[in-house]
Amino acid sequence: MSRVLTWRALLTLAALAALPAVPGLPRYYLLLAFDALLFGAIAMSLDLLMGYTGLVSFGHAAFYGLGAYATAILMERGVLSLWACLGFSVLVVGAYALVVSYFATARRGIYFALLTLIFAEVVYTFFRYTQTFGGSDGIQGLPDAELWRGVPIDTPERKYYLVLAYLALAYATCRVVVTSHFGRVLVAIRENEDRARFLGYSVQRYKMAVCLISALLTGLAGAIYPIRSAFATPDLMVWTESGEFIISVMIGGLGTLVGPIIGGVFFTILRDKVSSYVDWYFIVIGVVLIVIVLFMPKGLLGFRRLLGFKQWRATA
Repeated sequence: MSRVLTWRALLTLAALAALPAVPGLPRYYLLLAFDALLFGAIAMSLDLLMGYTGLVSFGHAAFYGLGAYATAILMERGVLSLWACLGFSVLVVGAYALVVSYFATARRGIYFALLTLIFAEVVYTFFRYTQTFGGSDGIQGLPDAELWRGVPIDTPERKYYLVLAYLALAYATCRVVVTSHFGRVLVAIRENEDRARFLGYSVQRYKMAVCLISALLTGLAGAIYPIRSAFATPDLMVWTESGEFIISVMIGGLGTLVGPIIGGVFFTILRDKVSSYVDWYFIVIGVVLIVIVLFMPKGLLGFRRLLGFKQWRATA
């Protein structure tokens, strides 16, 4: 257990758990914290591919959107159980991820990225023009989900603790993955795929496995999103959404677990604050990203070195 949840992680989790108890905290900021932590967790799951395996996915928005639609479809039909929604999203996203990972991992480099993008665009187009699922409007006006019968998740505090529990689960899962033999093989594939294959490892199977883990974690995040927003739309699957996940990973720091979480939180808050003043907020975000890439190539987590702190471990 100590290898999975370090004292830093436990301390951070305790601090986050105490956030709703801050006197006078507006409801808006609690919901913003929900979005920030959800985005950070997705970025962390994507970094299993980008930072540890060397695979860039432009199709993670499809996993996110499918998870959201899985929840929305059940809730629209009166199935309000959180556990039923999460289980259904795992089945839907898992089936789709198996197909995508099988074909995408058969290719290397830019072809993997393009195949994930193509599959995601197919899924987006299907939901965008299928009226059964609401077409471009998606599924709106969803009721509150229930933790169990008679206990609805109907307040910002309950929704916040739900995403906090998901973040803890996602971090523990990713921590186990990257510190295991499986994780070391992923790093070997990233460094020299041909040598890993020469050593007898089934490279495609390892790639498929990490793609599936990353997809399921992202799908669970998607399944939680309609519980907060009460809707699911095709816009969740747009390729720019995948681009935002990638930007969050780069901002936080590749090849770490804590870095992408920080990057996702930073990106969400920056986007929210800048967009409240100007419509061209992506220009500001682009400038920030350029500065980070040029002057902090290891992301915000690597900024610790400039302040004289000890470098974080690769598995942080």
